[in-house]
Amino acid sequence: MFVAAFAISTFAPSMTAAAASYDDEFVALINQKRAANGLQPVSLNSTLDNAAETRAEELTEKLSYQRPDGRREFTVLDDNNIADDFVGECYSAGQATPKEALDNMMQYDFFEKKVMSEDAKTVGVGHYNGGEYGDYWDVLFTAPAATDRAEFAQEVLDLVNVQRANNGLSPVVLGDEKLNAAAQQRAVEIATVTSHTRPDGTSCFTVLDDFNVTDEATGENAAWGQVTPEEVVNDWMNSEGHRANILNPDAHKMGFGYYSDNSSEWGRQWIQIFTE
Repeated sequence: MFVAAFAISTFAPSMTAAAASYDDEFVALINQKRAANGLQPVSLNSTLDNAAETRAEELTEKLSYQRPDGRREFTVLDDNNIADDFVGECYSAGQATPKEALDNMMQYDFFEKKVMSEDAKTVGVGHYNGGEYGDYWDVLFTAPAATDRAEFAQEVLDLVNVQRANNGLSPVVLGDEKLNAAAQQRAVEIATVTSHTRPDGTSCFTVLDDFNVTDEATGENAAWGQVTPEEVVNDWMNSEGHRANILNPDAHKMGFGYYSDNSSEWGRQWIQIFTE
């Protein structure tokens, strides 16, 4: 059993336009709201602006996180050769000014969370004039690509052990190099095959043989699209099968895998492999 948890931004009919001349104003308004909540400012990026401009025009065809060609919104990063990790997108249509557009976005929890994300470091603002609503605004948030997978692994391990402690279980330890390599291979594989079955048709646990892991597996957890360790562990704990794997008293080791690919269906892939 796997979880493909993600935030789908349902749209309320009201969006806006962010022409280049509005970019600085829009970002200043965003940073005012972030500062009021004790968050660091985000910085404007011209290449990300171009991606947001593309998305703003696309919204005239389809008011959705899904692009007109059926791909997810974050694939616009790959189209523009942006290697950053995707944090989120906000959009709005029909407003005449950056303030009106941002105020409209902030009415919705799913957009507000993007604006207030601690992970967001860079922003691009797009505006398109035309279409049914006249003005279309798109805001893309990114963060530098996660290069330290070990840091993510430790965060996930710590969160897992908090849950185990809360349920009277002993902690698991991070697996050795071989177990983590196996989990990383699975993270890459689930970017193309969203299943516990591997691309070659075998069980997910055959990856242990590939990396000479002799411990017996107790479970695999997979997830797609989450931005932070907190999000992914929370989603796993809210799913019966994944929760059972995390709280399995027979589990003593955890292998961790994380893979980010802006051309994949979900962008971010997460894997845990537990062994005895």
